Amino acid sequence: MIKENYFPKDWDDFTNYLTELEEQTHGYNSIADALTLSTVAFFNYFASKHGMTGFQASWSGLQFIKTTRNIDAPFMIVDSSKLLYPQYDLEKDVHEFLENSKKELAAKARENLKDVDKHTNSKVIERWKEIAEYNEES
Repeated sequence: MIKENYFPKDWDDFTNYLTELEEQTHGYNSIADALTLSTVAFFNYFASKHGMTGFQASWSGLQFIKTTRNIDAPFMIVDSSKLLYPQYDLEKDVHEFLENSKKELAAKARENLKDVDKHTNSKVIERWKEIAEYNEES
């Protein structure tokens, strides 16, 4: 049975875990699960070996998402389970995030408007113009 959130003790332990994952027969979903399991195991191994702090590990995880999803603008992760507890105000947090992102998004929209061509949808152009004005409103 393959362990989730595995913390390899050393490189050999990691490569044995990886080999076990690779040697399994995979289908459409299980190959994605295997990639996740192997990535997390390496992340845990590397972070532990180099004494990364929780902050460094968190930053690295977010950078991984940003890189693999090709995100080039501010993004946030919302844990909807916080809605279960009264001390959290997710709507406020999301609103603040969006407000704090406007300046960067406005700059991106102005850059995009410089590259408009005949293939750019008119609704997209309208949206970019709207967002480009964020600086003036904030």
